[in-house]
Amino acid sequence: MLGGVLDSGDNLAHLTEAERAWARHSEELWAQARSIAAACPNIDAGDVYHSLRCLELSPSERLARGLSRGRLCAYAR
Repeated sequence: MLGGVLDSGDNLAHLTEAERAWARHSEELWAQARSIAAACPNIDAGDVYHSLRCLELSPSERLARGLSRGRLCAYAR
């Protein structure tokens, strides 16, 4: 299913097993995101990928990240 640059074992040889697993999972999510985006031309595959990654977080992690993104910085005023 990978079909990308990760098909060659040489590309992942320098990584630890955990890093290889993360890279393979990421490539699978990108493939899924591109497939979803292809069905809806007005949707960006990167946004879909980000959403798929966020679904892997616990609800409290998602809430904390969302709240931290919504804060204004004093210097931004």
